[in-house]
Amino acid sequence: MAHDGDVIVIGSGAGGATLAYACARAGKSVILLERGKRYGAERSGGPGIDAQGHDERAMLIEKKPYDDRDVEVNGASKRLYMGGVLGGGTSLYGAALLRPSRDDFQPGRHYGSRIPRAIWDWPVQYDELEAHYTEAERLFGVCGCADDADADFGPLHRPRHVTTAGPLPLHPMNRRLIDGNRAEGLRPFRLPLAIDSSRCIQCNVCAGYICPTGARKSSAQLLDQAVADGLPLRVVTNAEVERLLLDGRGEAQGVEAVDRGSGARTVYRGSRYVLAAGALGSPLVLLKSGANAPLIGRNYMVHLSPIVAGMFRGRTEADSNFVKQVGFADYYFGTPAYAHKLGLVQSLPVPGPLLAAKSAPAFLPRWLIQFLRRRILPLVGIIEDLPDPSNAVSWGADGRPRIAHRFGAYDLERGKTLRELMSRILYRAGAMLCLNSGFASEEHVAHQCGTLRFGTDPREAVLWRDCRVFGHPNVFVVDGSFFPTSLGVGPALTIIANALRVAGVVAAEA
Repeated sequence: MAHDGDVIVIGSGAGGATLAYACARAGKSVILLERGKRYGAERSGGPGIDAQGHDERAMLIEKKPYDDRDVEVNGASKRLYMGGVLGGGTSLYGAALLRPSRDDFQPGRHYGSRIPRAIWDWPVQYDELEAHYTEAERLFGVCGCADDADADFGPLHRPRHVTTAGPLPLHPMNRRLIDGNRAEGLRPFRLPLAIDSSRCIQCNVCAGYICPTGARKSSAQLLDQAVADGLPLRVVTNAEVERLLLDGRGEAQGVEAVDRGSGARTVYRGSRYVLAAGALGSPLVLLKSGANAPLIGRNYMVHLSPIVAGMFRGRTEADSNFVKQVGFADYYFGTPAYAHKLGLVQSLPVPGPLLAAKSAPAFLPRWLIQFLRRRILPLVGIIEDLPDPSNAVSWGADGRPRIAHRFGAYDLERGKTLRELMSRILYRAGAMLCLNSGFASEEHVAHQCGTLRFGTDPREAVLWRDCRVFGHPNVFVVDGSFFPTSLGVGPALTIIANALRVAGVVAAEA
């Protein structure tokens, strides 16, 4: 059977684009299919456009660069803040690329009977990924801590590759955050960011927006560079993959995709097929393809994200400057008084006026919301959402994607504890009071993962340790679906590193 390419990749986010790039660099012909388009300079007009030309209404209210599907979430229809353009989530993320702790790969040490014995240890440990983390940092241009001799990442691993461009200038409020907490024995550090400081204009809005200068590295840029370098890579946008064509032995013989503009159907054939459509999209493709492993779509996880905003006497100017620069891992594995894993704390941008008004209680007047915006500095926590098979993605009876998800009591308890610790961090920086903003809404799906976890036992996982689908020997998965647990940091760097690892297997076989 003739092939259109050696490797067919579905999805252009952190995992899909990285694997496509690596396989093309190895000389394999690659076709990458992306459901979204390349995002253009669309404007909605009206209020919400700031002095730098950022259109908050288009980005965060109308959600133009986000996935355009209505998803049923716990029975309610929602449009999710989930990347829907070329580059997937990396076209909109906050660019913090952190290595996890070595212990993150042995979650049984911290959770014990709270998680199944089969996932007490990841099938791949940190040392096997270490070189791939370094390559991932190089590909995405990580910068942030090279000039800070006092930076202490605690239980996390410090970046090995940091660009020579240097970090972004530290905002004065972040200097207060660092100095006030170091004086009390904490170890704040500069976040490693995939941002080219020589091109960055230090927007007050970053995460959630398309970067206006291209300073924030995305996987779309990685694909563009591969094409510019003449590598054998073809990128097809606006192509919705409906299913894999599986034969009686479980091998994929093609991918059926629909052009979302014309409705034309095309079958793309290759030697190896790689799913990277996200923890929502990849299991849905497998389910529609007739794959029937019992754990497909189950154990859906998103980080629990407690948010606390410190209120200061004067203007922080965080509403008009780039402030997502500082991380704390002091409470990553808990405290002497609370010996439970809590995860990372990091600074967060101040929401824009429209999003702040949308999120605030209806009785608050606009002038008060804007007064508060000018005087706050927010922090967010990243707490592991423990796997639960009842948290799952599936197809609804009406043909829409469906998510069922609830945080467990243990997760919520840890969230409350971390909120209290985050308040103390802000008070040490001079905050007069702290506003508990609760947790992110169901529309904000932070760091989706877990729906096709890898392992060594088909009864307990969906993928082998090389991320090959059980029973489907030429199908692989390289998005966050493969995570058995969700780590205490954002998943992007681990997804990229794992994609580089799996690309070695795929390229050798294709």
